[in-house]
Amino acid sequence: MNLHRRIIGGLVGISTMVALAAAPASVFASTDAGSSAAPSVATTAACADGHWPSSVQGRPTAFHAGAKAGDYIWHDASGWHLRVTHAGSGREVFTGTIVSSAPLDAVPVKLEKNDVVTLSADKRTITFRLVNYGAIDGFDFWASCASRIGFAGRLDGVRLPTSRIWLGHHDRHPLENPFVVIRVG
Repeated sequence: MNLHRRIIGGLVGISTMVALAAAPASVFASTDAGSSAAPSVATTAACADGHWPSSVQGRPTAFHAGAKAGDYIWHDASGWHLRVTHAGSGREVFTGTIVSSAPLDAVPVKLEKNDVVTLSADKRTITFRLVNYGAIDGFDFWASCASRIGFAGRLDGVRLPTSRIWLGHHDRHPLENPFVVIRVG
């Protein structure tokens, strides 16, 4: 079982690297503190192929401005959400990728100067670089009936330990970083 997880983790890492080679089609970068200008985005539609697992549903209870440094990820009726924060007011740089089996769309939330969220030309990969000073930075995204979404996160260039990734209302941690969330029937 552990070998199986490592193989899947390696495949996600490889697919992430392949997806990153695509030229970016859209870049959402903030030049004003607190800016959240966003393109129009369709609301989440029901998918005939199932739903996202309960482990990712609802905002993590541990999440608030100045909480432990890490990625806070959840899904709800309005789509997917990724936020970062850390204790103190020092500079921390959160980077990562999200790779989907179907096209994605994203809008920035509370981005500041030097924060960037990029959507690849094929719209299946989001890359992000969020420079955080203890407040909240992040983005919302939609995965138009994707069957799977892969996540990978780093803090100051170092892969985030799974204990620094919170999923859903029950503050679950993935088994590995990178990890994949698969739609269930």
